[in-house]
Amino acid sequence: MNFRIMIVDDDRAVRRILAGIIENNNLGEIIGDSGDGEEAEKKISVLKPDIVLMDFLLPSKDGLEIIKSLKKRGVNTHFIMISQVEDQAMISQAYQAGIEFFIHKPINAIETVSVISKVQEIIKLK
Repeated sequence: MNFRIMIVDDDRAVRRILAGIIENNNLGEIIGDSGDGEEAEKKISVLKPDIVLMDFLLPSKDGLEIIKSLKKRGVNTHFIMISQVEDQAMISQAYQAGIEFFIHKPINAIETVSVISKVQEIIKLK
């Protein structure tokens, strides 16, 4: 199964790093990216990726709002939150909103590969 992945982060360098990790480890096909919350929500609705790597804090709409909105509309995408946020209450909110995992920045390639692989296993089991 070739997984369709989208990357959402307001930092272009982070998007490039994540894209490199995904491509170098054959984790799937990157079908889109975005640096803006509202644009990301529209793209996810249209492209319906299997997995979205989602930054918590974004311009125009934060990652949590996007995930809640998409889940309410029945979008079946699996979300991995990526952020520098350390606040446990905010991280808990992200899990309650429906994320699968939380990756702390700065990006660690080994952790990223491991987390994406775990989410792919979850998808295969469904």
